[in-house]
Amino acid sequence: MEKEMIERLPFFPHLTEEQKRAFLESAECVRFQAGETIYSPEQEKSGMIWLLSGSIRTVMVSETGKKAPLFHLREGQMCVPSSSCALSSICFAMEAVAEKDSELLIIPARVYGEAERENVYVQNFSFRMLADRLSDLSETMRQLMFLSLEKRLVSHLLEESRERKSTVLLATQEELAENVGSSREAVSRSLKKLKKKGLVTVERGRVELLDKKRLYELTL
Repeated sequence: MEKEMIERLPFFPHLTEEQKRAFLESAECVRFQAGETIYSPEQEKSGMIWLLSGSIRTVMVSETGKKAPLFHLREGQMCVPSSSCALSSICFAMEAVAEKDSELLIIPARVYGEAERENVYVQNFSFRMLADRLSDLSETMRQLMFLSLEKRLVSHLLEESRERKSTVLLATQEELAENVGSSREAVSRSLKKLKKKGLVTVERGRVELLDKKRLYELTL
């Protein structure tokens, strides 16, 4: 499977034979369970990750341990989290966590980084991925700056419902807080207001959307 996926990368035909061999020999498909950390500053860096199935959320981590949302990766999307690759000029502490059971194709930082330094096609690919992620990040920043917590929370709940094709979302209030850039206490208060309006039910680690139409109206 790894061989087939690697050969589908748009820059693969432009690699040298040595680079092709390095990619094919080092690529690895790895499965992560929901809630498991995929990448953190303390772990060995991954040069490139390709999300084959599942969903990943990424957050920025401060020196004091506080977290702010960055972007999500959905099935089929890719990212270069390693500071040795395309993100080196805008390096920050990033953490990636599986939102649900996920499978990734991972290229080690050493292999990807060497190819990127030597091959303009890999460089262009990295910058296209970077542009996509920065576009996602700009939308996150827009929401944090201009939308109320209630609107951010409702937008996130509706997006997750659409992504998971379910009105029942399994997520702790701490996880919801990280996704909308707020505190658990503030998210808890917002959920209680939505529950009082009859729009959601809230249980430990579980939120059910009861009226998606009225919830959507809150985002306008």
